Amino acid sequence: AGTALLARELRHFGGNPSYMLNCGLGILLLPLGGTALLWKRDLLDVLQPMVGGQGIALILCALVCLLASMNLMAAPSVSLEGRTLWLVQSLPVVPWQALRAKLDVQLVLTGVPVLFCALCMVIVLPGSVLEKVLLVIVALLYTLLSALAALALGLKMPNLTWTNETTPIKQSGCVMLSLFANWFYALALGGLYFLCGNALSAAVYLAIFAVVTAAGSALLLHWVKQRGARIFAAL
Repeated sequence: AGTALLARELRHFGGNPSYMLNCGLGILLLPLGGTALLWKRDLLDVLQPMVGGQGIALILCALVCLLASMNLMAAPSVSLEGRTLWLVQSLPVVPWQALRAKLDVQLVLTGVPVLFCALCMVIVLPGSVLEKVLLVIVALLYTLLSALAALALGLKMPNLTWTNETTPIKQSGCVMLSLFANWFYALALGGLYFLCGNALSAAVYLAIFAVVTAAGSALLLHWVKQRGARIFAAL
């Protein structure tokens, strides 16, 4: 059932050009960003004197997150069910399974490009092995957190009365909030380190962000599986 639901969500995403363009731009930008950095790795030599050796790891990690923030498939996914929501609700599956499929679309379509981009950055990053590992971990945890946050906002701000699918995609409050929240996270990741006066090493700073992101993801996952599933069933 889970595979069938995921395939259904992927077909919906792939069959709607507006959905792909407005909520899946990161699928294209992440590989391009990673490849461009490999091609023009000398840019790091220009950047390093401005941000310091350790600061580069933070800038690159924030850049991955910023590119990934363009993927918002989960935000309008509940609203896109529209008046046919009852079809999903009538399936012999628990609400969490239907929500899990919507979550997995963003995780799969964002996680793979994020991993590719992060690994490209690891190749050119002059930092320690620990910094490189933490960069990848934070980027992947961000992917999980952003997908869960998008789905949670979609459950709290549904629009099931639209007459055109572009309405919940382009004019949805949950999509805009998800995008702004993603940008805030990426900017905080890159900016707080320098505002703190570099009091922490890049590795420690990334480790703290990893723990905070993992904790936030765990809380959101619990909310979606419990409260979110009940909201979905009652829509």
